Amino acid sequence: MAEMIAEAVVGETVERVVSLAIDELVLVIGVKGELKKLKDVLTHIHAVLQDAEEKQVKENRVKLWLQELKQVSYDAEDVVDEIAYNELKYGSVHNNTKLPGWLNNPLRFATRFKMAHRIKVINLELDGIDKRKSAFQLKTNDHQAGASSSLSAQMIDRETTSHLKDNVIGRESDKEDIIKMLINHDHGSSSSSSNSTAGNNIAFPVIAIVGLGGLGKTALAQFVYNNDAVKKHFELKVWICVSTNFRTTNLFFQILQQINPNNAVPESSSKQVLLQGLESQLVQQGTKKKFLLVLDDDWNENQEMWEDFVFSLRDIVGTGSRIIVTSRDSNVASIRGGQTVHVHQLQGLSEYSCWDIIKSRAFKNGEPVKPSLLEIGKQISDKCKGVPLAAKVLGGMLQSKREDHEWEAVRDAEFWKLPSDGTEQIMEVLKFSYYNLPSKLKSCFSYCAIFPKDYLISRESLIQLWMAQGLLGASNNSQEEIMEDKGNTYFNTLYSKSLFQEAETNEYGEVRRCKMHDLVHDLAQSICKFECQNLGERNNTEDFSKCRHASFISPKTLKVLSKAKKVRTIFGWESTSIKFDNGGTVGATKISSFFKFKLLRVLDLSGFRCSDFSSSLGKLKHLRYLDLSYTSIKSLPKWVTRLYHLQTLKLIYCHKLVELPEDLMNLKKLRHLFIDDGKKWKKMSQAIGKLDELQTLPVFVACPDNGISVLENLKNLRGTLEIHRLGLVREASLAKRANVLSKKSKLRKLGLYWDRDFSIGDEGNDLHVLEELQPHPNLHELFIAGFVGVRFPTWMSNALLLPNLKSMKISNCSNCEHIPSFGELACLERLEIRNMSNVKSIGGSKDDQMETTTTPQSSSYNCLKVLQLIRMPNLEEWLEGNEVITFPRLEKLTIENVGGMGVVSITSSLTSLTSLSITRCDDLEFLPEGLLTNNNQLIIFNVEKCPKLQAFKEEGLMVSNSSSLRELKIEDCDALKSIPDVRGLTSLQKLDILLCQELETIPKGFWSSLAALERLNIYRCERLKGTIELSPSLEHLRQVGIEKCPNLEGFDICSSSSIDVRSFASLRELKIIECSGLHALQGLPFLTALEKLSIGGFSPALHYFPPLRVMMQ
Repeated sequence: MAEMIAEAVVGETVERVVSLAIDELVLVIGVKGELKKLKDVLTHIHAVLQDAEEKQVKENRVKLWLQELKQVSYDAEDVVDEIAYNELKYGSVHNNTKLPGWLNNPLRFATRFKMAHRIKVINLELDGIDKRKSAFQLKTNDHQAGASSSLSAQMIDRETTSHLKDNVIGRESDKEDIIKMLINHDHGSSSSSSNSTAGNNIAFPVIAIVGLGGLGKTALAQFVYNNDAVKKHFELKVWICVSTNFRTTNLFFQILQQINPNNAVPESSSKQVLLQGLESQLVQQGTKKKFLLVLDDDWNENQEMWEDFVFSLRDIVGTGSRIIVTSRDSNVASIRGGQTVHVHQLQGLSEYSCWDIIKSRAFKNGEPVKPSLLEIGKQISDKCKGVPLAAKVLGGMLQSKREDHEWEAVRDAEFWKLPSDGTEQIMEVLKFSYYNLPSKLKSCFSYCAIFPKDYLISRESLIQLWMAQGLLGASNNSQEEIMEDKGNTYFNTLYSKSLFQEAETNEYGEVRRCKMHDLVHDLAQSICKFECQNLGERNNTEDFSKCRHASFISPKTLKVLSKAKKVRTIFGWESTSIKFDNGGTVGATKISSFFKFKLLRVLDLSGFRCSDFSSSLGKLKHLRYLDLSYTSIKSLPKWVTRLYHLQTLKLIYCHKLVELPEDLMNLKKLRHLFIDDGKKWKKMSQAIGKLDELQTLPVFVACPDNGISVLENLKNLRGTLEIHRLGLVREASLAKRANVLSKKSKLRKLGLYWDRDFSIGDEGNDLHVLEELQPHPNLHELFIAGFVGVRFPTWMSNALLLPNLKSMKISNCSNCEHIPSFGELACLERLEIRNMSNVKSIGGSKDDQMETTTTPQSSSYNCLKVLQLIRMPNLEEWLEGNEVITFPRLEKLTIENVGGMGVVSITSSLTSLTSLSITRCDDLEFLPEGLLTNNNQLIIFNVEKCPKLQAFKEEGLMVSNSSSLRELKIEDCDALKSIPDVRGLTSLQKLDILLCQELETIPKGFWSSLAALERLNIYRCERLKGTIELSPSLEHLRQVGIEKCPNLEGFDICSSSSIDVRSFASLRELKIIECSGLHALQGLPFLTALEKLSIGGFSPALHYFPPLRVMMQ
């Protein structure tokens, strides 16, 4: 299995060497002839690699030939890479002087001569490899690189039937959901991504079951297909295993054969003839039959083929027909029905379900399981990671084993190292996804084996690592698709094919980090088990001589790794290994040892408590990725500026680093410079402006001399850019020259900061500067802080200039009294305004809007979901077109320290809130009428530190929220004498009543309907009287805290004379302290599940307290 990646690695290596030879070095004097020969022989060999890939499975001599070719190809790439390094070091490839190159720089000439000799040696080796290939009778490729080979197609092709062989364990809810969707005619109501009008365009609503190979998609579809209710509902059912053979005529013929095995229409018939045959079967006496079609194991991503197939069927099937598609690829699912598709993402089984499967396979005929095997077996079930196929295989493997040590061996072994008789079946299933990848993606996938299991892989970092290894092609920003874009495409492909999962997304749903399923990780390790080594999971006695990529290293494994002379990656360190060594910091000796790995392309030194790194690291000629984050460096080491191939340099959280050197301009290939904390930098190196290929620069600091004009040449910036100390820019023309925004189409987040300590305080100058910093229309997020102008420029609220803006944040603009309307910004989802103490109004009249835009539009904030207004005490109104503002989709509203009239103006017409927080509104006496009753989807409601709030004005204000509100918090509202009537809040889980000094009573029967309540806290309500009577209906109550309520008279766990002991079975924690007036404490013995009890500080008149022995029982 380890050599199955040979074609991918060799193919990529060949392409990179050829690309380097053609694009950069073919004109280099002294090596031109040898490079041309190298290019020719590698191209000749590359033409037969796909056939070699297939033959090496059965012919060991071909496998050995491929291994040798791979190693020599790596060597060739290293030599060519070193030549490129030397040309960068000694000057440009095309010398602009009139002197011959050897006179201009004799050392450069000598180096070229030496490189030519090394290439000649490699060419001799390749000649021998090329000659030996004739003995294998290899055929040249007759299709494009990256297409699936016939071997891949053969591996992926498999036959499934509708027959269900085994019970489907642990999928009860999945079965129920899919059956409901099948037999429900109103499919749109069940679909997560459906549209009621879509059915006019396509006859079949589609249910796509998507998930990792081996997760049980086919078994689930088989169960549903054979369900009695489904059989009764559909007049005809057809099951087709599609695999890679998605051809319209073939599918029509298979459907026809299953409906009528005796049909006379031959398979070679045209589509029209086949459809006529189908119509005769599906339409009888003018009535179309209701039809269920299952397309199992679908890999086809061609939407045109799909539409041709389904549109051809739509006129001959009956209403209520359905299609079920199973696939590993979410892209396949997404095109299988347009807006009528429901993607059912299949999750892993529980550990208990996996154990049930293992047990059913390992023990037959009701054989009892001895306790020791039961415990080990449950640990083995965790090894399955929710994959039923793994559970079946392991259960079968354990069928003849009854000794503890035999089960322990299975438990403790790496999955891919278990005996091949069982695990090979799992790997074969998972390999389907691997073989279906283009050649270039195979290398990218296998490289992920360097990460440990359950590691959160950063999308951004992974792409940069791929790039450093040359897996994304040549470094050339003029390409139609640059490396970073290609890397994003590759990442999305691997994610869509379920090879990545458990994604962490940002607020816009974009994947930031992900994991690999453990079995997929095992697959990656089995593919390149020698080349990619996670040393944190390895035995130090293993052979590392073939290792090229190492991760999660410790001082011990670093010593062992020294045997790997050709290692290219050192990434990640065990957390304990980088802090201290024998009581001291990691020494320079150990760091200098990295120089031994002369072929390193990736070096991660993040976290080393070291302020001085060995200069020998500057000799790492191939290095492209260097991470010095979280180190104690005070200045960037001089040797870093000699790493001419460097593409990514990370300097995050280097708190002592305050300046970058001018020699940074030497790093012509640098694409990503990660720095942070714009306030710490003394100044920003002007050399940054000469880094033409730079794409990532999160922080830039303006200077008095040339403002931000340094950014003018950085035409490829993307992602996030924060510009600090804009107050030092004295001339708006310096900002205009920079074109920092208007021509930088790939910037997504922009921060503009006028730091107070670095500002000349000129209001007019600041306004002119901001006017010239108009961003490109592709911008998604805009942050403005510290601006001292009295108004904002018109481009900030112009829908034509910011059509894609999703987030706007404005803070600390102390001179502004009015904020313009942003309602025209069609994509705006998030608006935050804070620390604007002088602002009196937001929005404007229709006349104001006419002045600021050429096209009058509705100011309705149609997409706004999150609104935060913080520390705006003088805000009086928010008007749009002389009318009260509306936010039709607003979900989360946070108001803190806003004037009372401002609160009323903002909240009076809201209807879609799910989260509401009102804090420190000193003038607020009553909540605006209708605020709570109109928002019937409210989940979280907090009112804090509103000293004049007297009451919740509405009667029965919570009735409309009875099925949604889960959290209610009322804190530090001194004037509040009564709390809202929360009876009927059947979903309320958390209730906090804190620091309400005037609160006197809680309504009788208050708790009776809070059936979902889990946590109750009442703190420092000093006038609260009466008895708190908890109802036995509070079955989910886990925590109760009542503290510092001196006038509270009693606490009763139940006011009825009888109680079911199960009523409070969930209560784990009870705290009742410093309630000096409490003289009645009833029902404590009924709290049988109590784990923590804190009581004390009661009235001397307390007439009953249960003995501790009763409580312990």
